[in-house]
Amino acid sequence: MRADQGQRKTPWQLVRRRVTWKVAAVLVAAALAIWLARPSGWSLLAGVALVAAGEATRLWAAGHLQKNEQVTTSGPYAYVKNPLYLGSLLIMAGFGVMAWNWWLLAGGLVIFWAYYVPYKKQRESDRLRERFGDVWVKYDAAVPDYFPRLTPYARRGKMRWRTDLILDNSEHQTAAVVLIGVLLIGVRWWLAL
Repeated sequence: MRADQGQRKTPWQLVRRRVTWKVAAVLVAAALAIWLARPSGWSLLAGVALVAAGEATRLWAAGHLQKNEQVTTSGPYAYVKNPLYLGSLLIMAGFGVMAWNWWLLAGGLVIFWAYYVPYKKQRESDRLRERFGDVWVKYDAAVPDYFPRLTPYARRGKMRWRTDLILDNSEHQTAAVVLIGVLLIGVRWWLAL
C-alpha cells in the first residue's frame, strides 16, 4: 500500500491531478473567448449550430470508442479516423463564431492545424500501429483523418452505440463544459441587448 493511499486529498490536490497543461490551455482560451465575445443574434445561432454539430459528433464517437481494446471502426469511425477531434474542431469554430471574434477563431484554427493535428497524428498513429499492427495499417490507409469519406469503411465494425462508453470516455464532462460555455456567451449577448 502506498504511503498516500487512504489519506484524504485536499481539493487543490484533486484539481492538480486532473488539470493538465492541455486542460488549462482550453480553460484559458474559453475564458478569453467569453471575455472578448461580442455576440450578435445571428452569430449566436450560427455558432450554436456548429457547437451542437461538434458535440453530437463527439457523443456519437465516444459511444463507439473502446480505447486500447480494439481499432474502433463502427459508427463515425467508419467514415473518419478522428471524429472526436473533428467534433472538437466544430466546437472551437462554433465558439469563435458565437463570440464573433475572428482573431480567436483564426488563432484556434492555426493552433489546431499547425500544432495539434501533426502532434496527434504522429503520437497516436505510432502507438496504434504498434498495438494493433496490420489491422491499424489497413484502417489508417483507407479512412481519412478529418474529412469524412462518403461511403463507410468496408471492414467497419458492427458495434452499436453505447451510453456506458460515453461515461467511460468522460464525454459527459466535455458536454457539460461546452454547455456552460454556450450559456455564458448567451448571457453575454443578453446583457448587451
